[in-house]
Amino acid sequence: MRRLAALLITATLLTAPQAGAAALKPNGVVSAQQVVLGDLFDGLSPEQAARVVANAPAPGGTLNLDTATLLRIAAAHGVAWRPVGLGEMVQLKREAVQIPQAAIQDSLRDALVQQAGTGANVDIQLDNRSLALFLPVGSDASVRVENLAYDPVRGRITADLVAPASGPQLLRQTVSGRAIDMVELPVLNRRLAPGELVSDSDLSYLNMPRDRVMAGAVTRADELVGKSMRRAVAPNQPVSSRDVREPVVVVKGQAVTIMLQSGSMQLTAQGKALGDGAQGELVRIVNSSSSRVIEATVAGPNLVTVRPAAEIAAAQQAAVRLAANQARPSR
Repeated sequence: MRRLAALLITATLLTAPQAGAAALKPNGVVSAQQVVLGDLFDGLSPEQAARVVANAPAPGGTLNLDTATLLRIAAAHGVAWRPVGLGEMVQLKREAVQIPQAAIQDSLRDALVQQAGTGANVDIQLDNRSLALFLPVGSDASVRVENLAYDPVRGRITADLVAPASGPQLLRQTVSGRAIDMVELPVLNRRLAPGELVSDSDLSYLNMPRDRVMAGAVTRADELVGKSMRRAVAPNQPVSSRDVREPVVVVKGQAVTIMLQSGSMQLTAQGKALGDGAQGELVRIVNSSSSRVIEATVAGPNLVTVRPAAEIAAAQQAAVRLAANQARPSR
């Protein structure tokens, strides 16, 4: 059969082209479900051009017709066409509306939220990363999800995609993939020095799989803004709650006022901070007059407070009594 086709083509090539012969359209686009002669050849009568010769490819698909096939079609329909070489062919592409992969992922995400109760911040990764769904021209490029199955332990999903989302079904495709629970973390967009305050303009946001977020990572912007850096953190990396602190208001080596309040009596003295301290933190202070080192609570910029010895003793005794009561077995 192949030898016969080759002989036919060779004989045709040796025949002189007829006057008024049809011309081949090497490449074309079809939008209908069937291919007609007019999609393949120019120079035909309206009656010839409208003759159906083949089914069109699926939407978005391509149909290739080689020289031998074109010769058979031309002969069957009385088309005066002769190839000028053995490599002549026609490639027809079916016009289509493509459903964006983002729309597919959004539909799967919505189905997970509504049917499986997941959070809205879920990243959908299809096993077929190059999945392309096409519908006939004029169709609504939408999709709905049916038969959703979700394994929360493995993070796996399978589902049927039906397109368009409403109206007669034109396409059904089974898909599978991963559903990854994501969390949005505030991160620094520049390197801040220790002691520098974090502002809104210093923040960017990073999406990460929840199971990869380290314990103690800062997950809200208000846990960073207005805080002071304990240590430098690389930009665009998760920030640990241990990396930040309340703003330092007492700086190591600076002079501070030591205040003792007891009832209506208030005493002050001068000292020097032996470490940095934020509001409410304990810092070590050396008294400038006695050179005695004490622990004091930071009460404000360059201000610390100490408690009278009697109050400290009373607090310690209360703590001992509380611990003893808690340790006593109940009857």
